[in-house]
Amino acid sequence: MPAYTGRDVLIEFAIGDENAVLGSLVFKTLGMMRGKGMNVNWDVVDATGDKSAQYTRQNLVTFKQVEFSGDGVAYTEAVHNQAELKAHIYNPGAGTGNQPKAWIRQTAPDGVTVGPFIFSAWESASPFDDVVTWSTSAQSNGAVTFTPA
Repeated sequence: MPAYTGRDVLIEFAIGDENAVLGSLVFKTLGMMRGKGMNVNWDVVDATGDKSAQYTRQNLVTFKQVEFSGDGVAYTEAVHNQAELKAHIYNPGAGTGNQPKAWIRQTAPDGVTVGPFIFSAWESASPFDDVVTWSTSAQSNGAVTFTPA
């Protein structure tokens, strides 16, 4: 696979909690993005004992956390769906237990990452002499999968 740029990566969201059925969700593109990040981290515990081979530390992984971050240029057109996601993060409804939950799907040339997330931030920056920008972040709230292309 050849190299690709961030413009080739699509971020979509669907408002719903972690119990939603993936096939029933309606995903909407989060438009006019600049930066798109998806990170996976595992918690590691020390499993070393007094009989560990050559006194070498042994580890086990316990829990996985996937983190999403994104930023972009603020646009008012509904086609970019920025206001819808921002409103949900500010005022989550009863459909998600009054929590800012949504599913995120990242489609890239190397594969698709999808799963339920809970948003922890929405930030807007409005400089005097520059374009208004926004950024957001979310953490996994259930099983997040990656399927290679």
